[in-house]
Amino acid sequence: MKKRTIIVSFVVLLTLAGFIAFRAMHKEATALNDSFTKEFIAEEWIEDEFHLFESKTGQYRMLFPDHFQMISDPPEFYERQGDGFEEWAAQIYEYTQDGISYRMNIRFTNEETDLSDNILSLMLTNYAYENQHKEMKLDDTTIYHGLSHSSLDGTIATTKNPNEHKANRFFGLVLDQHSNRSVEFFYSINCYKEELGCGFNPEEHYEFALKLMKSIEFL
Repeated sequence: MKKRTIIVSFVVLLTLAGFIAFRAMHKEATALNDSFTKEFIAEEWIEDEFHLFESKTGQYRMLFPDHFQMISDPPEFYERQGDGFEEWAAQIYEYTQDGISYRMNIRFTNEETDLSDNILSLMLTNYAYENQHKEMKLDDTTIYHGLSHSSLDGTIATTKNPNEHKANRFFGLVLDQHSNRSVEFFYSINCYKEELGCGFNPEEHYEFALKLMKSIEFL
């Protein structure tokens, strides 16, 4: 009887150890589970599913969704030059059931002169369909934002009308009304496995992108 008890206990311990090892290898990919991303989290859970991100330049902060992680490898995905420039990217690392990958890119600049018109023009050229965008004024920031559909024709990226094709790119330029500081925001959705459906609601993702843009605060 004692021998059987020992054998059963040993099997239970092995099963438990295997479960713990499985959870350790497959732990949920979140902002707080990534050591690099966590360096930028100034405050945890300031909203449901969101943390407070603070730039290493000390010039701005914004909401950061917990299910994203910043890309640190290769290191070229994060760049900073003093307190006048910072560029980074973040994505969802877990495989999604809908076959879609999600990524956002942020670029902060603090220019000596006002280059906002040039930055806006370049952003619209790169991401907008026929310069389609909207303007939003908040207390301290002005936001130019829009959406478009992007698809690859061979190796050439084509921008299409979001009213005729499902939008999968959401972009914006956030300007500080009291300085020449700006943040360029780009959020993209890409289908990596069509057999999983790749279904999504563009309006929901546009609202998500706008929520992040509106949360940007210059310090």
